[in-house]
Amino acid sequence: MSFDEAAALPIAGLTAYCAIVKNLAVQPKEKILVQGGAGGVGLIAVQIAKTLGAYVATTASPANHALLKKLGVDVVIDYNTVNAADVLANYDGVFDTAGDIATGLKVLKADGKLITVAAQPTPEQLQDQQKQVAFQFTDGTSADLADLAQMVLAGKVKLQVTSLPLSVENVQKAHELVESRHVKGKIVIHVKD
Repeated sequence: MSFDEAAALPIAGLTAYCAIVKNLAVQPKEKILVQGGAGGVGLIAVQIAKTLGAYVATTASPANHALLKKLGVDVVIDYNTVNAADVLANYDGVFDTAGDIATGLKVLKADGKLITVAAQPTPEQLQDQQKQVAFQFTDGTSADLADLAQMVLAGKVKLQVTSLPLSVENVQKAHELVESRHVKGKIVIHVKD
């Protein structure tokens, strides 16, 4: 893998890995919703879930639907026009990278689990007697990172990295892209070869 890919992998990759593998403990044939599937964390999360044999749905803007389908996602929902809770039900797990816990809970089955990295659950959501809700503090280990790197090297997880050469203009551009919340994958400022 390139240095830029290696630089982009740990934060987003371990966040996705810990949510899908450790906290949701995704199993083959489980139904998993990843809210925000085209972002840096979401793109990796949907691929890890597919690698584990899950049926995966995600939310994304139309510009990212083709990419997500190419990566194997089973259902892609345009969050601009459709509420996921109106078309999905009885999901085993939800990974929320978009800050929409309420919708994620509506999609879950009675004993389902929701992990979020984008919002704090309310006391009422945390006290739900049937569904588990938790905010993830990512605690990836070197072994987790090695496992994730093997998924990338084996072609099971494909990274989407935009590399920009180091300059003041590109750093500003990168910040603007991140602030727009419509970045596909990760942005890396490439310092030198």
